[in-house]
Amino acid sequence: MGYARAGFDVVGVDIAPRPRYPFQFVQFDAMRLHPSTLAGFDAIHASPPCQGYTALRHAPGAKGAPLLIDAVRDLLTASGRPWVIENVEEARWAMRDPLLLCGTMFGLGAEGHELRRHRLFEASFPLTAPAPCQHTERPVIGVYGGHARRRSSKHGGRGTRDVWASGHRGAAAEAMGMDWATLAEMSEAVPPAYTEYLGHQMLEQVRQRTAA
Repeated sequence: MGYARAGFDVVGVDIAPRPRYPFQFVQFDAMRLHPSTLAGFDAIHASPPCQGYTALRHAPGAKGAPLLIDAVRDLLTASGRPWVIENVEEARWAMRDPLLLCGTMFGLGAEGHELRRHRLFEASFPLTAPAPCQHTERPVIGVYGGHARRRSSKHGGRGTRDVWASGHRGAAAEAMGMDWATLAEMSEAVPPAYTEYLGHQMLEQVRQRTAA
């Protein structure tokens, strides 16, 4: 959605079905795409699975998860198109000079809670950073595990019961800016505000390439 707001026509690719995806969608293993196929697009965003990079990588269900950032980078670079790779903070060691984005940079939150949701973005072109994180003493809303969580802003842990005036999905949708998605989908997503911010910079790369 963020890239669409920035001016792109978006095509999504995922190995799993995404019936609520709001744009053209192709169910396919992205790692099997040929660079020549990717070269048919103006720009590419990739979010390799994060489970193998997180602090829970040894937990049941995540143990042995693939580490695909290097392979994805090679694939995107071979396409010759501008690209962005997204992943979690714990993947910093596998990324090259990534930019960190936070929900507080964009004023995101819900019901008096701020959304932080730190994510890293590596690009094939220089990225301009926004203002630093704007963390406050307000409580934090976390969207993960199919729930909207109330977390202590000081300790990173849960501070109160997870009860929301608009329900879990309503609070998560407000905080993330994703009213079309399920809680499970939002748990795996980055807010569109992030990709809209990056999308404007990516679109400029496309324009420069076209003009060259």
